[in-house]
Amino acid sequence: MKLYKSSILSAKPFVTKDSSIIRTIIDSTNAPVKNVTLAEASLKPGLATIGHKHIKTEELYYFTAGSGVMAVGNNIFKVKKGDGVLIPPGTFHKVKNTGKNIIKIICACSPPYSHDDTVNISYNFKLMIFDFDGTLVESAPGILATANAMAEYYGMKKFTIEQVHSAVGTGLDNFIEDMFPEVLKKVSMDKLIKQYRRFYDVNYKKGLIMFKGVKETLKELKLKGVKLAIVSNKLSHYIKGINEELCIDGYFDAILGSESVRKRKPDPHPLNLLMKKYKADKSETLMIGDSQFDIEAGKRAGCFTFFLTYGYADMKAVNRHSPDFRSGSFADILKLAQKTKGIK
Repeated sequence: MKLYKSSILSAKPFVTKDSSIIRTIIDSTNAPVKNVTLAEASLKPGLATIGHKHIKTEELYYFTAGSGVMAVGNNIFKVKKGDGVLIPPGTFHKVKNTGKNIIKIICACSPPYSHDDTVNISYNFKLMIFDFDGTLVESAPGILATANAMAEYYGMKKFTIEQVHSAVGTGLDNFIEDMFPEVLKKVSMDKLIKQYRRFYDVNYKKGLIMFKGVKETLKELKLKGVKLAIVSNKLSHYIKGINEELCIDGYFDAILGSESVRKRKPDPHPLNLLMKKYKADKSETLMIGDSQFDIEAGKRAGCFTFFLTYGYADMKAVNRHSPDFRSGSFADILKLAQKTKGIK
């Protein structure tokens, strides 16, 4: 076996896409590397790297000198010599040197670092796309009242709000399959949908609650010139009716309900339509929702994703899709309408 050994002392410094100064320890320039690279990054006092993410690469940072502030996803924290940080693939990160000495970081990248895998980010979203149920509005009470009217009609026992929360999100046909599987053996899907909508027309505005900070945040985003849209697997006229009831109907530039598109979430089709309509790049688009279906749709469309933790989600399913941001506060979305993110 041939030995591959190198020294950082003989490495020629270069500047990466994120603006840090790098000296290679082991990479494809000095060894037949396939799965990992090792390098040292340095950052002078007062400077910061450009916020960025790596599409495929997982990184480990180990701070060997200096101190500063780091952002990883929506987390901002202090770092110093001796600290180690994991940066999962697709996760925004940035370091600022707030100390008096140079920051030095040993960086391990797998797969190996490449410029093509690195995306620089200054968060200034041009288009924000919102889910509806569980994101903007707690509309489950009306869905529960409808489901229970259906249950009574077909001689079933009543449902709980938890059952409704777990079943909403992928369209009425899927909801009916989940909630009325035995009835479906005797009654056609078309007939059940018609019956459901007759009950829902009476009940859909019952118990409506707009989540905290929604109206104020939408108003501020609109003033900043951000295009605002709703993509939901609910019919558009119900969305418009609820928005009018809650006085938020004037904030949205577009509403795509289940009847508006060929393919529904988690397919990226409706998101792609909106990005094309508003000439918004993937890097300028944020999908905001409370479920795994919203995050999956955003990831498949290639845009950024914001997960609201207060909604109806299966948390394990959400985590599998690794949302770029997560918060229990709707108002935190405003932070992403600025020209820079996190540490400045």
